[in-house]
Amino acid sequence: MRGRFGPSFPRAAHRRLRRHGADTPNRDQPGPALSERAKGTDLVLHIGLHKTASSYLQGLLAACREDLREEGLLYPATGIVDKGPAGTREGAGSGQALFSRPGRPRALDARLAAELTDEVSSVLISSEEFSRPGLNPTPERLLARFSAFRTVQVVLVLRRQDDWVESYYKQVVDQFRNYETRSFDEFLRHVGQSLLDFHSRFTPWRELVGPENFRVLSYDDLPDGAAIGRRLLEIAGVRGPALDKLATVSVPRYDSVRAIDTLGLRILNSYRLEDRDTRTRLARSIYDIAPSGDIELMSADLREEIQAMCRPINERIEAEWFTEPVPGFRFGSPPRESATTPPSGPEMVTYVDRVISLCEDARRTLPPMAEPRGDGDG
Repeated sequence: MRGRFGPSFPRAAHRRLRRHGADTPNRDQPGPALSERAKGTDLVLHIGLHKTASSYLQGLLAACREDLREEGLLYPATGIVDKGPAGTREGAGSGQALFSRPGRPRALDARLAAELTDEVSSVLISSEEFSRPGLNPTPERLLARFSAFRTVQVVLVLRRQDDWVESYYKQVVDQFRNYETRSFDEFLRHVGQSLLDFHSRFTPWRELVGPENFRVLSYDDLPDGAAIGRRLLEIAGVRGPALDKLATVSVPRYDSVRAIDTLGLRILNSYRLEDRDTRTRLARSIYDIAPSGDIELMSADLREEIQAMCRPINERIEAEWFTEPVPGFRFGSPPRESATTPPSGPEMVTYVDRVISLCEDARRTLPPMAEPRGDGDG
């Protein structure tokens, strides 16, 4: 049976979507222009995770947009968030994140439909925002937005949790409007279980599109972002020279902030500055004034605790979701050794004082703050 999101879409998921459709506002259904243009086109939806080379992949896809189009694959300009000067670091991006937001305007459908010219046989949409924890809209509603396409495949890139959660925490602290002030240990105590159980988090996606349309890659078992990009494009049906070109394309890297930066950024977040430009400027200054060396977020004991909790989860994922062994994802290699040394006590005191001074100066120049919306946009 050909399902709504691909061949063999499970009947149970059809029933859920039919029940959902009766109560869903029209904004979650594709507009008429997209419904007409997409009905003979396949969609590959890359949903992240965060911190698995997603921004790098999106830069790569954008750089190769014309070559991919010649192969019949559209990486659309529609839906892409232009961070512009609001980005704190080079390479930051979140792909077609506008499609993942509540109240998506119908204008997006019309613009995407206009990009679906006759030579396009498939579309690749990529945003790590599709897999954000506590997602709103839900996976059901997100997939309903793309229900006009002939088939939908979902691609998820997973990363061993001990390395992933440290990088993810750094990004959360760095984001505008999260106002994250918790220490790494406190963050894990509050949200670690729900974040790190990838099987529970992403089974709803798998059930909605069906196992044959749910593709999982291991960040830890592929050599680099270009290799992940190659596998993603192979899933999208690309063959030939366009694949070989990936290794030659240079795009900005989007590296995590350092662990020591999270200390200064947590102080910044405690001031809850509403003006994005001011917050961005201060974050950049905080990177610049940090002392050399770095601090430790992930202790050996904490790493062992995470691995003990996640090992059976990852073994189950390997057995059910992968077609080949993924030993790196199963903690089969030791963590990377850090060669940095911590700053001295006086250096840390000076750093904290300078961060507080920067934030105090900024607060004196800004109008009173409204309550934060907590939308996590960064």
